[in-house]
Amino acid sequence: QLSIYVGQVDYSATPEELLSHFEPCGTVERVTINCDKFTGAPKGFAYLEFQTEESVENALKLDGSNFKGRTLKVTRKRVNDP
Repeated sequence: QLSIYVGQVDYSATPEELLSHFEPCGTVERVTINCDKFTGAPKGFAYLEFQTEESVENALKLDGSNFKGRTLKVTRKRVNDP
């Protein structure tokens, strides 16, 4: 599982801005900013998928980093086992 959860994301943030924040960690495969399915408004969190485990380890070090004036919460994406 090469994905991370990023919380406390500023509502005005774009996938491109998140990408540039996490790109130094390694190659990002995908950025998903979760939005409310009814209003389309961002929910304030995102998921990023990386190419390698090493990139994930680096990204986890950005927990508590400042992004657009907010302190990010970065954790491993939880896998919901069936």
